[in-house]
Amino acid sequence: MSVQEFRYTICPVSNAGFIAANRDEFVKQAYEKLGVSPTRLQTLPRDRWHVHFDYQDDALFREGGNIPPIWAKSSGAEPVLIGIAFLYVRHYVLVRIDSDINRIEDLRGKKLGVPSRPGPIVDWYHAAVLRGYGTALNARGVTPGEVQFIDLPAGQSHSDFGTVESGALDTGTVDAIFARFVFAQRLLASGKYKAVYETSADPEYVWPVNNEHPNILTVSRSLAESAPEVVVEWVKQTIRAARWAKTHYPETVELFSRQLDGSPGEVIATLQPGFNYTLEPSLSTKGLIALESQKRFLFDHGVISRDFDIETWKNDYFLNTALQELEAEAG
Repeated sequence: MSVQEFRYTICPVSNAGFIAANRDEFVKQAYEKLGVSPTRLQTLPRDRWHVHFDYQDDALFREGGNIPPIWAKSSGAEPVLIGIAFLYVRHYVLVRIDSDINRIEDLRGKKLGVPSRPGPIVDWYHAAVLRGYGTALNARGVTPGEVQFIDLPAGQSHSDFGTVESGALDTGTVDAIFARFVFAQRLLASGKYKAVYETSADPEYVWPVNNEHPNILTVSRSLAESAPEVVVEWVKQTIRAARWAKTHYPETVELFSRQLDGSPGEVIATLQPGFNYTLEPSLSTKGLIALESQKRFLFDHGVISRDFDIETWKNDYFLNTALQELEAEAG
């Protein structure tokens, strides 16, 4: 093994990788034994953070939303898909409390706000909002052509997500917005807005695939090929963290409060009951179908320009080896 260090980056979308990275016994001690140093990408200078999206790093782990790695793969980078996890997060279509819009069908002819952040790196937020609207509209038989999508220039900072949309809703520039995660809970708690649809409300009818559903674990191909034992160890620690969460609900809520930048109550309201049982990565058929659906959506909407095969994107060696080693360690 020639690798002495690697970087890791974890999206703020509730995942086992964040638990692992914030518990010393899950990651640091494991890699001390291997003589390898893990470094969180966001502790490095900001001009290196672009690899969170474009994977221009030969030794990078990334767990989080699926749009950037799909875009990077389509753009010629070589992230390797090594795990998939599902976690229902409550997303909503919101309108002002004084609006006469009370259901998705009432959105016909109305203006729907879509944040826009054009630039050299994929505008995943724009794509995620469009996908969320699509889920809601399809669930109630409304076609995209029956509504107006209004682009809203948005800031680059994660802390800005949602503020542009809510401001446009307040001024009447748009009639509805798509809101997600803790920010959605804060808007609802303000009493100024109401939800006309929750995208995860009808999973048996409309599958709420979006950027963080499913959440995926990827690694740079160079690291996977040059140091497979390092990759296996990362997967093992992620699995250990997911299993730890099943019996440590309060601690998991506290960790996710830090990850999502919200209070424990906001996190509990954001994530559906039992979320701490759904964090373990797999490479299930369900997960691959969800990623195929997402890739097709991104291709059809011009977010990616080159198609690729999801089935051959995955590499199950690392997950299978990690599970075998964990079983052997358990005796």
